Amino acid sequence: MKTWTSAEVIPEVARSCGVDAGTTKQIVDAVLGFMRDQLTAGNRVTLADLGTLYCGKSKGKAVVVPGPDTQDAIEGAHGLNSGDVQKVAAGLTDALIAKVMRHDVVDLEGFFQLRLKERKASIVPAEDGHAGVKTIAVTKRSVELAAAPALLDSVARGAIEFEAAGRLKEQLDTARANKILLASKDAEDPFIKTIEYHFSKAGWIVEVVTALGQAKQYLIEDPISLIIVDCVMPEADAVVEYAKTHKKSSLVPILEMLPAGKEKAWFKTFRFMGNEQLSQPFEVKEMLELGERELERSTEEQAVFEQEVYFRFPTEDRWIDRANEIAARLFADSGLNEGQQVQMCTAFRESCSNAAQHGNRHRRDRFVDVEYYLDAKRLTVVVSDQGKGFDWRLYVAPEDGAVDRVRERRKAGKLGGLGIMLMTKCVDKVEYNDEGNRITLTKFKEERTKAGVAQPQSAFQRR
Repeated sequence: MKTWTSAEVIPEVARSCGVDAGTTKQIVDAVLGFMRDQLTAGNRVTLADLGTLYCGKSKGKAVVVPGPDTQDAIEGAHGLNSGDVQKVAAGLTDALIAKVMRHDVVDLEGFFQLRLKERKASIVPAEDGHAGVKTIAVTKRSVELAAAPALLDSVARGAIEFEAAGRLKEQLDTARANKILLASKDAEDPFIKTIEYHFSKAGWIVEVVTALGQAKQYLIEDPISLIIVDCVMPEADAVVEYAKTHKKSSLVPILEMLPAGKEKAWFKTFRFMGNEQLSQPFEVKEMLELGERELERSTEEQAVFEQEVYFRFPTEDRWIDRANEIAARLFADSGLNEGQQVQMCTAFRESCSNAAQHGNRHRRDRFVDVEYYLDAKRLTVVVSDQGKGFDWRLYVAPEDGAVDRVRERRKAGKLGGLGIMLMTKCVDKVEYNDEGNRITLTKFKEERTKAGVAQPQSAFQRR
C-alpha cells in the first residue's frame, strides 16, 4: 500500500491530460479552494464522477465541480482556460479512482485523504429475524474520506461526510474482486501477457511478479483477491507456501497452471496445494470463470475460517519430517498455548506415521494429504492416506477395557491401537471416516472435555 501526495499526483495528472504541470497545479488548487468555500458556506459539493462532500446536517444547495455554475468562480477568478479546467478535473478524478481502487491512499495535503475501506465477509443474523438463523454478509467496499485539520477548521461545522458517486460508485458496486497476483517465470511470455490482458479487460488489476521476493511484498502490503501461479516458475512452490502459511493471505484463492504432460511428475515431491489446478492447454475464459467461482467460495469461507492450508507429500521419511515441521509452525501461530501445541504436534505426528505405515504401507507412489483449518474457537487437521483403511472400532471402543484389548492384540502379533489412544489423550476430538483412511483431529483453543473417538459427518472435506 502506497500513500500518494499532491506532489506525486499532480505531475501524473498533467501528463495524462496534456496540460503543463504548473497550470495543472494551479487548476487543482483552484478546484479544491472552490470546494472548500462551498463547504464553508454550508453547501453540498460534488466532484464529478468521484463523490459528494458535505457537513453532517448541511441543507445548502448542491454544487457540481466543474459545472456551468462554477465557471466564473474557478476559471474567471484565476484566469484559467475552460478546456484546461475540464481536462484537469477529469484527470484528477481518474487518478484518484485508480489509486484508491488499488488500495493505495491519496493525500491531498491540507484538504483530505482518500482510502478504500473493505468490510470482510462475516456471519450475521438473517434479515428475516428468525431466532438463531445466520447468513453470510459478503464483502462490501466503500471509500473513506478523512478531512485535513485545516479544512475542518475552515468549515467549522463538524465532521465532513463523503458519498461516492458516478464512476467511483459504479466501480465500488461492481468490483467483486480487485487485484490479482500473477506469478510467472517470464513476465513477457505471450501466454502470460494474454492472461494479463483478458483479466485487465474484465476489470481486474493485475500485478505480474517473477520472483518470490516480489510476491511477498505484494502479499504483505496489498489486499490481493486472487493468485495465479505458473508452475514452471522456479519459485512457484515457495510462492504458494508463503501465501498459504501466512494468515493474511491464506484464504486468497490460488489457481495453479500446470505444464502440459507434467501432472504426474509434479506430484512426486512435497507440494503446498492451491485451490484449483489447470493443466495446459486451456482457454483463458475457463480461467476467468474458475477465478470468479473461487472468489464466491472464498468469500463464504472467510466468514468462517481464519486460515486454510492444504499440502500433499509422497510417503517418504524426509517429507513426513517436513510435514511435522510445517504443522508445528502452524500450531505455534494458531493461538494455542505451549502445552496445547505440544499435544497437537504429538497427535499430528502419530496420524502421519499411521498414514504412512499402516495406510500407504510406505509405498512411495502413494500420497498423504493434510488439510488444516483454523477458526476463532478451534483448529482442525485432516490427514488422509491412499490405503484401503481399517475398522478403527476394533482398536478403540467407548466401553471400558479398550487398553486391555489393545495389549492382547499386540501379544498376538497384531499392530495398532495405542497410537489412536494417544491421540485421544492429546486432542479434544478424534474422528474417522467410514473406511478408516481419513482422520480428523480437533483441538479447541480453550480447554474442553475430550470427546473421544467418533464416526464423523465431517464438514471439513476437501473440495
